[in-house]
Amino acid sequence: MADEKPEKNDSLSDLKGNDLPSEVVHDGVPFPWMVSERAVKALKDYDVRDDDIWVTTYPKAGTHWAVEIVNLVLADGHEENIDRTKQAKPMEFDFTQPGAKPPDHLPPDMRIPTYEQVKDWPSPRVFMTHLPEHMMPKQIYQGKGKIVFVLRNPKDLAVSMWHFLLPNKFNPKHEQWNTFFEQYCTDEMVWGNYFTYNLNFWNKHRLDENFLFLKYEDMKRDLRTAVVQVADFLGRPLSDEAIDRVVDKATVDSMKQRFNTAENKSGKIGAPSIIRKGIVGDWKTQFTVAQNEAFDKLYREKMEGSDLLMDFKIKPQL
Repeated sequence: MADEKPEKNDSLSDLKGNDLPSEVVHDGVPFPWMVSERAVKALKDYDVRDDDIWVTTYPKAGTHWAVEIVNLVLADGHEENIDRTKQAKPMEFDFTQPGAKPPDHLPPDMRIPTYEQVKDWPSPRVFMTHLPEHMMPKQIYQGKGKIVFVLRNPKDLAVSMWHFLLPNKFNPKHEQWNTFFEQYCTDEMVWGNYFTYNLNFWNKHRLDENFLFLKYEDMKRDLRTAVVQVADFLGRPLSDEAIDRVVDKATVDSMKQRFNTAENKSGKIGAPSIIRKGIVGDWKTQFTVAQNEAFDKLYREKMEGSDLLMDFKIKPQL
């Protein structure tokens, strides 16, 4: 069970030049190679518009799901009105940094750093990012822009992240579940430690007016309420009919039909394998008993004193 191989995926490392390491460190945080130093520096001083929407998550916490909900809300539930050419990759991604493959070897949407691509987009711009709290644009903490932050329980996230990372060849420790799990519990994990990442945002910004915190498990339990929360937060209240349209298009089953998955990458939306199972409790198929016990102990230690409660199963609706 623990060493089962994940689904095959295309490798982001295939786009990397031979002179670049697979992992890099910025401000003490490990990142995959396509997060460049120049991108990190540029984003700290990024010019944020008041109506920018930043979907912010630790990787594999439901980023693309939340982005799709935001886009559908802005389009009043009419998917055909979404401009799919304005679908940003994470803002910190820079496939054209020195040492990478020449631009003519890259897909067109990767030939310019993401943070440069979006500068002239019309408002409201919808971005995604996995940057840690201390690397986000400073203007966000001055009240500019709106941040939709999604939290997901760390066990399900670990399984989803392993299935994503292994074929991308960022680190040999990702080749087996057991060695991935050991790294996941430390600060050596790409994008940093799960607990540090999420608690920094939660502790510092959960009361900020330009932040909305959502839980993946709550979204699975009651998607309609989550859609209403997003719409109200964005100042885009929807009619009941529009809410119905958004909910219909924003289910995981609907997105699996329209987005790229590990099984089908032909002519669909988004990067390969951005959607896998989209369920709560999948960790039970991967964690050994010993790993579950060890992680429960780590969870108690890291979350001690915090009022942030994570759900490892879907709570019934009241």
